[in-house]
Amino acid sequence: MNKITCICLGVKDMERSIKFYRDGLGYKTDCRENNPPVCFFDTPGTKFELFPLEQLAKENYDIIRNGSQTVKILFNRVNTNPMILMIKKQRFFCKHCESTFMAKTPIVDKGCFISNDVKRSIVLNLCETKSMDLIAREHCVSPTSVARILRLTEDRRRKNYLPRILSIDEFKSVNTVDASMSVNLTDLEGGHIFDILADRRQRYLFEYFNSYPLKVRKRVEYVTTDMYRPYIDLAKKVFPNANIVVDKFHIVQLLTRELNKLRINEMKKLNTRSKEYKILKRYWKIPLTKNWELNRIYFYKNIHFKNMTSSVDILDYMLGKFPNLKESYDFYQNFLLSISNNDVAMLEDILNTRTDKIPMCFRKSIKTLKKLRKYVVNSLKYDYTNAMVEGKNNKIKVIKRVSYGYRSFRNFKARIMLMERYKIQKGNIHSYKFAMDAAA
Repeated sequence: MNKITCICLGVKDMERSIKFYRDGLGYKTDCRENNPPVCFFDTPGTKFELFPLEQLAKENYDIIRNGSQTVKILFNRVNTNPMILMIKKQRFFCKHCESTFMAKTPIVDKGCFISNDVKRSIVLNLCETKSMDLIAREHCVSPTSVARILRLTEDRRRKNYLPRILSIDEFKSVNTVDASMSVNLTDLEGGHIFDILADRRQRYLFEYFNSYPLKVRKRVEYVTTDMYRPYIDLAKKVFPNANIVVDKFHIVQLLTRELNKLRINEMKKLNTRSKEYKILKRYWKIPLTKNWELNRIYFYKNIHFKNMTSSVDILDYMLGKFPNLKESYDFYQNFLLSISNNDVAMLEDILNTRTDKIPMCFRKSIKTLKKLRKYVVNSLKYDYTNAMVEGKNNKIKVIKRVSYGYRSFRNFKARIMLMERYKIQKGNIHSYKFAMDAAA
C-alpha cells in the first residue's frame, strides 16, 4: 500500500525560496506568484509545501488535512492478470477559500482511473494494425476509453504550411460522410499523409484550401491526381503556381479497359465450346501486356495448341483470327510506347490523329485525353505519379478491414494520422517517448 504524504517546509523568504525550487530546481507547481501565502509543488509520491516560517510558528494554518480517500488505479497486465493499485490519497481543506483538494500523483491524471502507463501502451497499440476492441480487451478497458485516448492524439493543424508536391486521391470511407468517400492528401516529397478530408465534393475542398493564405498556396508547385475533373478544376483555382499532373496509371487504364471490352465483345460472338473462344478467355492478359515484355524465348505446352508455343505465338494467333482486335492492339501498343518512353512528340501525334483513323473502341478515350491534353503531357514531362497515395489508400483499407469498419470519421481519421506520425518518428526517437508525447 502506497501512502502519499505532505511535507511542509517553513521558510523565511517566500519569494527567494519559490525562485530556488521552481526556477532553479525545476519543481512543477501551479503557483505563478512570487510571494503567495502558500505554495504547493507536485513531486513524486509526496505533496511538497512552502509556508512562511512566522505563520508556521503561530500554528495558524490556512490548509489542514481533511481525511483521506482510497482510489483504484489500473496498471498494465502482469502475465495474464490485470493489476489494480489501491492507493490512499490525502485530502486537504483550505480555510481561506473553504474548498477541498486531493494530493496529486504523476502516475495518473486527475479524476482518471487509468494510469498514464496504460494510456501510453494503448497509444503504441493503436499504431499497429489491431482493432480497437482487441486493444480494449488486452488492456482491460472499454472500447470507449480507447476511442477517448485516441482522440487525445489528434493533430491540431495550423494553416501555415502546404506540401510542395501534393497528391490527391479518394478512398472508401465511413458511411456517415457524404457518398462514403473521403480524400487523401499526401506529401510526395515527405512521403507521408498530409491530411484526410471527409468530403470529396469541389465546394467542400474549395472551402478547405481557401482557409490557407494565398502565400501558402503559392508554394505548391505540383499537384498529381487522377482524371477526376473536380480535382483538376480545384487545383487550377486554389494553386496559382502549380503544374497539374495526371497520373500515368489512370491514363493507360483508360485505354486498357476499352481494349479488354473489345476482346470480351469478340468473345461473346463465338461458340463457348470453340477453340477461339477458349483462347480469348484463357489468355486475356497477353493482348494487354506491353509488346516488348512478351516472352519470345521460352516455349511451353498449352492445352489449346498441339506444339510448344510462346506468348508471342499465342498473340499472333489471336490477332490473325480477329482483325478488329489487331487494329486496336497496334494503336494501343503505340500509345504504351509513348508513355513508357516519355515521348511527348509521339503522344502529341497520337492525340492529333484524325477521329476516323482511330479505332472505334478508343475514340471516346482519346477525346477525353484531348480535353486534358496539357495535364496528360505533364505526366511525361514531370516524374510524379499517384503511386504513393494509392499505396497509402491500401494501408487505410487494411486498417478499416481489421476493425470491421468505423462508424465515426473522427476516430477513423485520428487512427490514420496517428499511425502515419508513428511511422515517421519511430526511426528517430524511442517509441515510448512517442507515446508519451502523443498521449500528453
